[in-house]
Amino acid sequence: MILLREEVNWWFKTAKINLARAKRSFESSDYEECAFWSHQAVEFALESFIIFLGDIPPKTHNLKRLYDKVKKDIKLNDQLISELTPYYSVSRYPDIFMGIPSVHRDTAKKFLEFAEEVLRIIGDKIGDK
Repeated sequence: MILLREEVNWWFKTAKINLARAKRSFESSDYEECAFWSHQAVEFALESFIIFLGDIPPKTHNLKRLYDKVKKDIKLNDQLISELTPYYSVSRYPDIFMGIPSVHRDTAKKFLEFAEEVLRIIGDKIGDK
């Protein structure tokens, strides 16, 4: 039997690993990867919080769907959730936008800072040190 707290920790630890990947990508000027890993960090953090609240996260990469499950318990920037959501697919499936995606440095920085904020907020809620 898996303890609920243990599963929350697994998801949140993976969110922090993904955030570190986003930071490394940004530092190496790989802005597409930074956007992708920022998305993954936010996704895993939201999933950890959904589990923390006693629910099961839906099988989706759609950050808006995940956030909708917890928005009564935490306040995040809806606009940035919506902006970041497509970057999971864009960075992995070039046919979606008919070519290799390009992410500007400022966009990557905005998403990285948002991911840091999300992990801070959720970390505080779940008692992550």
